[in-house]
Amino acid sequence: MKVAYIGNFIPEWSTENDVRKAFEYLGHKVIKLQENQTSYPIIERVALESDLLLITSTWDNAIPLDIWLTIIKKCADKGIPTATLHLDTFWPTIRQGRKWWLNPMFHTAYIFTADGDHNKEWKLFGKNHIWLPPAVRHDACHFGKFREEYACDVAFVGSNGHGYHEEVWPYRKELLNNLREMCRRNGWSFKNPGGDDPKISRGDDLNDFYASAKVTVGDSLCLKKEDSKYWSDRVPEATGRGGVLVMPQINALREIYSEAVMPMYQWGNWQQLESLLTIEVYKIYPYEVIPSMAQKITAQDHTYINRAQTILKEVGLA
Repeated sequence: MKVAYIGNFIPEWSTENDVRKAFEYLGHKVIKLQENQTSYPIIERVALESDLLLITSTWDNAIPLDIWLTIIKKCADKGIPTATLHLDTFWPTIRQGRKWWLNPMFHTAYIFTADGDHNKEWKLFGKNHIWLPPAVRHDACHFGKFREEYACDVAFVGSNGHGYHEEVWPYRKELLNNLREMCRRNGWSFKNPGGDDPKISRGDDLNDFYASAKVTVGDSLCLKKEDSKYWSDRVPEATGRGGVLVMPQINALREIYSEAVMPMYQWGNWQQLESLLTIEVYKIYPYEVIPSMAQKITAQDHTYINRAQTILKEVGLA
């Protein structure tokens, strides 16, 4: 099968390359169309020669909407499904003032996003939206090795809250402030790669980081908190790479990972979070035992191979 995939393939680690690798692992050919460098005639020609047209868009104006809709119409005429894949939630956020609904990627036959909280809004918008939770690249799904420079008691991987959807999500800053204070009070070492500390590559270095941090804490833009059907790819990334992850209570996530596999605390209950971190920081067990339970779940059911299979099934190609 041939998949025409429009997106940003320049970064080695990106949704587009994670998904591309998954389709290729399944034996399909992926034609990469770098959205800010290709021409409209090339997109149309490749799309009409493919079995599926897929898009994950970064630049709003890379393809004029009228040209895009003509390509979608021609694909429909030829019986070629078109689909969007994106990991973000869009409805409640400003996203730097973007009019995201005018982005061509939201005008395909199928729209897959990691946000399962706004199906009603998608339907009223006239779109066929399908909830597709985030995943991890299959070849990143393995344990790393301990490295002294990464060693710490508690870690938070990602933004420290500055510039992170502050108009709707001040929780990130509050969480990081409390984590720093907990660590100071208890004498725990703390690292925040991507926030207070330099970013770590999503290659094997990140696996090594998770092997070196005793426990990591997660956060996502969960506007419905425990009732959310949205979380970031931090969950599959941390667990798939073998890390110990503590998350706030998300009922839909609890259906995937049990309490024994992923401890959760009530939103804003910092005393409970501190108690859970205390248990994990001082827990005595061989490194592989508990993390391997979460890693096994993620490796089996939550890689982009699983997600590619779902996409093919939903669009009628499997």
